[in-house]
Amino acid sequence: MTSRRWILLTFATIIALAGMSAAICVAVDPYGLWRDPAGRKLTVYDFERKAKFFLSRRYVPANFDGLIIGPSCSANWNVPLIAGARIYNESLPGGSVAEEQIVVNQALPKGHYRLVVMILWPTMTSHHDINEGLDKSEKVETLGSFHVYDNEVASALHAWHIRFHKSDAAPDGQVELPYRKRLSLPIPPDFFQVDPVALEDFRDLVQSLRSRGASIVYVVPPIYEPIYRLNQPAFENYLYTVRQLLPSAPIIDLNGSEYTGFRSDPDNYIDTVHLAPQGAATVSALLQKLVPDAIASGN
Repeated sequence: MTSRRWILLTFATIIALAGMSAAICVAVDPYGLWRDPAGRKLTVYDFERKAKFFLSRRYVPANFDGLIIGPSCSANWNVPLIAGARIYNESLPGGSVAEEQIVVNQALPKGHYRLVVMILWPTMTSHHDINEGLDKSEKVETLGSFHVYDNEVASALHAWHIRFHKSDAAPDGQVELPYRKRLSLPIPPDFFQVDPVALEDFRDLVQSLRSRGASIVYVVPPIYEPIYRLNQPAFENYLYTVRQLLPSAPIIDLNGSEYTGFRSDPDNYIDTVHLAPQGAATVSALLQKLVPDAIASGN
């Protein structure tokens, strides 16, 4: 074989493989960008930032009219319906409100959201970093990239009933948290710092959603009781500070005294801030009652 023919054959093979890969991505369409996403049940198994960014363009607006916006501590809350609104959980592990704003902005042009549950949590407002190139993501990535292949493989494993580290993820955005049990996890002093840019992003996001007709409810996630008691003044000061600076809306504080029993049960927690499946299920059930009550009372 001549060198010229070898080069042509090599390029032809690469182009054929790339075309085949793109065709598979379009056929599987794990993010609902290439086929009508209405009525489909698409699940995020990994690379949550990228997946939820692309899912929010068509899949989320087509199938949901409510959102949960938060960090990892709310990522495994599975609340499919609140006050008649179909809820999609946009929570991102380690996510800041700057990243959430980018993700949610993908959904706003086509979405009509009646209800948004906003999680009040220090990591949301402690920085405005953008991770994993989220602010530079392009649609062409969905035709061939590691995060697409990863979610395609996970979807296939799920279809074949083969269990893996996030087998219990749901098509409403809820993801399984594969963290290890660690109830002595400390909270660092800088955990409660408030970044002015992030706080302004939070205000802008709330106002943008509200201007489009969404009811806003703030939710403070429950902290493991022994850790909460050690840091109670800092938590209370953080909550007081951000409430003064954010648009007014009803608030549900799951660190209130009426939930002490729940927070004191170690079986409800993976670590000091992340709920185990049992605890997440309890909180999800609570929200289905508490959120409509909060909206009705305005508190």
